[in-house]
Amino acid sequence: LPANLPVIPLDKESDAAGVGKAVVMMGYPSGVDRLMATIPENEARSLRERYGASVEAMLTYLAERNYIKPLTTQGHITALDNRDLVYDARNAVGGSGSPLFGQTGRVIGVNFATFTEMADQNYAVPIRYVFPLLERAGWKPDQPGEEQNANANSNAATPKDARPTTNQSR
Repeated sequence: LPANLPVIPLDKESDAAGVGKAVVMMGYPSGVDRLMATIPENEARSLRERYGASVEAMLTYLAERNYIKPLTTQGHITALDNRDLVYDARNAVGGSGSPLFGQTGRVIGVNFATFTEMADQNYAVPIRYVFPLLERAGWKPDQPGEEQNANANSNAATPKDARPTTNQSR
């Protein structure tokens, strides 16, 4: 990974996730299909004719024109157990890996499942389970009392930076 890759802030506080607390999910569920649905119909038709099944070429085109934007939805934590955060912010198939932000604008979980028969029941792994995986990959958490800095092993973005500027509500 590039050394200057920005890192989203992670919420290390154990009480950041609680039933009833507000959450924001940001991600790219449904992949290219959703992205294509957000551009003018004639442009989408032209892209499909031009690139056919080449997802990589379509994504390159969409990225060059700044059309790639995450889906952002709001909701609340509806249930907790030791391994899962259950939340009702809208999501869709393909949203796995999306960050789930808590009230501070920091990541409290990582989406891993959507119950398709109940659109408002989505599952995230609490962030505490992510730390060992990150550490095995070479990430070093900030030490208590240290200021966050801009290297790849820190949480460079501030909570304000992590908050979406526009939210879709249900």
